[in-house]
Amino acid sequence: MKKNIRLILIALVIYVLILGLLVIAESRAPDATIHSIWDAVWYSLITLTTVGYGDLSPVTGLGRVLGMIFALCSLGILTAIIGVGLRLIGGMFIPRLRLRLGRNRRWYAFSFESEDAAALAKSLVRNDPDCMLIFPEERQGHIEGGNVVRMDFDPPEMQKLRKGTEGLSVFCMGPDPWENYTEALAAAERGIVSYCMADLSAERLAPGMQLFSPREALSRQYWKEHPLKQDENVVVLIGCGETGSALLERALMTNVFEPGRSIEYHVFSDSAGFAILHTEIVRALDGSIPGEDRLFFHSEEWTDAREVIGRADRIILSFDEDQENLSTLEKLRSWYCSPGSIHVRLSEAVPGVDSFGCRDDSITPEFVMKDEVNRRAVLLNDIYNESAAHPTEWRDLTPFLRQANIAAADHLIVKARYLLNREDLTELSTEDCRRAYERFRELYDSEADVLQEMEHRRWMRFYQMYNWRYDPERNNALRHHPQIIPYDQLSESERKKDAYAWEMLGRLADWER
Repeated sequence: MKKNIRLILIALVIYVLILGLLVIAESRAPDATIHSIWDAVWYSLITLTTVGYGDLSPVTGLGRVLGMIFALCSLGILTAIIGVGLRLIGGMFIPRLRLRLGRNRRWYAFSFESEDAAALAKSLVRNDPDCMLIFPEERQGHIEGGNVVRMDFDPPEMQKLRKGTEGLSVFCMGPDPWENYTEALAAAERGIVSYCMADLSAERLAPGMQLFSPREALSRQYWKEHPLKQDENVVVLIGCGETGSALLERALMTNVFEPGRSIEYHVFSDSAGFAILHTEIVRALDGSIPGEDRLFFHSEEWTDAREVIGRADRIILSFDEDQENLSTLEKLRSWYCSPGSIHVRLSEAVPGVDSFGCRDDSITPEFVMKDEVNRRAVLLNDIYNESAAHPTEWRDLTPFLRQANIAAADHLIVKARYLLNREDLTELSTEDCRRAYERFRELYDSEADVLQEMEHRRWMRFYQMYNWRYDPERNNALRHHPQIIPYDQLSESERKKDAYAWEMLGRLADWER
């Protein structure tokens, strides 16, 4: 729309210049009929519309040349004026009229039309068929329908049309993560709930602003819907690029179980440099701590590790390219013997393949907007503040500490599986929370150390993932923390602090009842 307006302004400037030249050329001729700018305007309009009354006409050479320009441009200019007019009506007035009439419906505005944005939009419509989707005018062919309104991505204008920010959410999902961040931050500072697709560590997040990435959404969806079972102790991940790194990171922070149950991870093709970037978690899981998970990065090709493949309880094929995963799957099926299951990451499902990672499954409100897990993370922070010497409200937490609370909320379902002895649990209902909390109270007197150690290990795992390490003096700038030590080295008071995450199950049941 802005492009059309610029074209109109340019055309008007050229038109005024020609009119000025016509007046200058004609006004000096003794027999001229065009003496003023208004005469020139009248003559140009009569000529452009091909009416041609003949009451005014140029008599000079330059004037006749300019008249020929008006005559030759008549059909093109009229067509352009009609076309621009129709575009203005269809691209500016009608969309705004639709939005004004739909103020009582939820609005979801997207900065860019992509396959990911279209997948999320379709999921939003399934959850709320009455919502309105606002997409840029430039159609990419990914999304159409009666819910779609096309107009420039302009959050202040949308806020003005809605007469407020209630019920308006924006999704900044363009190809440039920092541009997404800038747009989302500007919208959030206006009080608009904003979601930014960016796999980056921002130092500042405005209230109402949230970061997400497709790979993060995929990893959350995978480990929620495919939890490790009791008999799965050896996990092989083949392909550790951007997708594989996200899956491995989520696995190491989520699959933290009771003492005595450990997981052995084997990683092949670490093209993203996970081992280099996460030195502390690699060191912590190098096998030197009895009973702890073990993490191995193999320098050889997976095809040379038949013994590892033969012991695997689960194999995850997570190359970034679908074809590479399918090719690897064919080799595994044809030439290798593995008693475990094989999970294949594919962006599009293929018949006969147990796959995960389709956009329609992972780019959803649950894994992008994360309202449920965020709500639980806020509650977890409130519980912690009740006994904290220096309580901090959620809005004042740094992005890192928010992520720490979100990671703790993510782990609640693992705690519930343990307490309820239901390894297939994928949804945490209010009733599940209530029953899990009752079981926690029954076990706490006899198994307090088991439960608290489980939470302490999970907490340490999160900090180690971001390369925090032990030091007697805490130093946030250097990422030093005095409590990154084995559970049995904690003081009694420090051990009891790890019970607060379990207490949340009861609070959550009361809150959601």
